[in-house]
Amino acid sequence: MTRIWLLVFLLLGCARIPEAGPLAPLPPIRLEEEATLRIAVAGILSPKRSYPYWTLAHTLWPQATVLGRRGYGEVLDLLHKGQVDIAFLCTFAAAKAVAEGYGEVIARSVPASWTRYRGVVIVPATSDRQSLEDLAGATMAFVDPLSNTGYLRPIRELKGRGYRPEIFLGKILFTYAHDRAVEAMIQGLVEAAAVDGMVLDAMIRKDAGLKEKIRVIWEGPEDPPPPVVVRKGVAPELKREILKRLEEAGQLPEAGIAGFAPASDAEYRRFLLGF
Repeated sequence: MTRIWLLVFLLLGCARIPEAGPLAPLPPIRLEEEATLRIAVAGILSPKRSYPYWTLAHTLWPQATVLGRRGYGEVLDLLHKGQVDIAFLCTFAAAKAVAEGYGEVIARSVPASWTRYRGVVIVPATSDRQSLEDLAGATMAFVDPLSNTGYLRPIRELKGRGYRPEIFLGKILFTYAHDRAVEAMIQGLVEAAAVDGMVLDAMIRKDAGLKEKIRVIWEGPEDPPPPVVVRKGVAPELKREILKRLEEAGQLPEAGIAGFAPASDAEYRRFLLGF
């Protein structure tokens, strides 16, 4: 028996231990701040006017992928699925993303000195309508079902006055851009329009003749201005870098924006309580 075990040990000692081959290299880890940012631009302005947002995004982040979406709901869906990192949104849509836990406000737009963020309802200058009560049966252009100034504020005002908008108003349509709503009314496609006062003021500054074609019959309260939202989970260092670049961005006069300033979720959560 002793001889058998001795033979086993001798054989094991002569056996070659297989050499480990070279390990396959691990894929390089791509830090989030080095990855290509994905930025969504919602339909605040129609494509012919929304170039300031595209230019801003590409200027601040030359390697970014910029996605245009027709409505705020589509942008929120991208944020919810983690398919974009930054989104330019209206106040209500941003507050919704915050409340539902997939978006975080990082900055807010700063209205230019000649405007303020509020909803307005306009009619043609030649119209007999003087107030919201006169909109009974009127065809009306709104911007987006999630637009604060271009839908929710005026609808809330009508409800507060005891009207049921779906019965009180005539036919309604969504233009998915504030300037399109104004143009639809001027062209006679609708009898009234609800839009962002900042955008309207900017349009009038660019085209002084526009002021002679319209009349404001209602102005809503001043709300927190449209913010910039990042998806939940963005690294703190990347958020700081995004904010730094936004603060250095300068003006977007076509949208009535003088610049961007730091902001947090709290102001937009409080705003949402009103709805």
